[in-house]
Amino acid sequence: MSCPQARGAAAYVKSVHRDWSTAMIMSALITTATPMNTPGNAGTNDLKYVYDASEGDYIAMLCTQGYNATQLALIIGSNTTACSNGSTSTAAASAGDLNYPTMAARADPGKNFTLVVPRTITNVGASGVAAVYDMKVIFTDPADNLAVAVAPSRLEFNTQTPKASFTVTVSGVVPAAGQVISAAVVWSDNEHQVRSPVVVYTDSDD
Repeated sequence: MSCPQARGAAAYVKSVHRDWSTAMIMSALITTATPMNTPGNAGTNDLKYVYDASEGDYIAMLCTQGYNATQLALIIGSNTTACSNGSTSTAAASAGDLNYPTMAARADPGKNFTLVVPRTITNVGASGVAAVYDMKVIFTDPADNLAVAVAPSRLEFNTQTPKASFTVTVSGVVPAAGQVISAAVVWSDNEHQVRSPVVVYTDSDD
């Protein structure tokens, strides 16, 4: 019975969009959820709370984490897949490049950092209808030492371009150990919103 509400919501989305992948369903739930902001959740961050990813993307992520062919076979259930440095696949080149709805990074306390995150978003709206989404960045925590830039700041979709790519660059310094700073990249067409949390954290001294 782990997270029955989330499972029920996922099942509902699947009943309406039977051709959606698991990654798309997860993305839809994450990017459209209302941020929790109640006294019982004071001090929490966005990481608690539609991007698509294929099997090849997850395999590439495992490869960047050092998994070998034997370990991959145990996870995938087949020994036909192996990591290849010379692969021409467009799958993630690093773990952070996995096309995931959220973006998170660890920073060293008091040191400058820059995180560059590529993402691709898929338009799953009405077929043949053009859509334009503009971007804004919302900081949910005081972030005087953090900057978030997104390029491009406008995405346009039509029947010829159902997908659009953008890059999020997060830079600055997190001054204290154990600190978490969160923001959100929000795409909107004045009717719909797609919200992706951005979290930067430091390890505690403990």
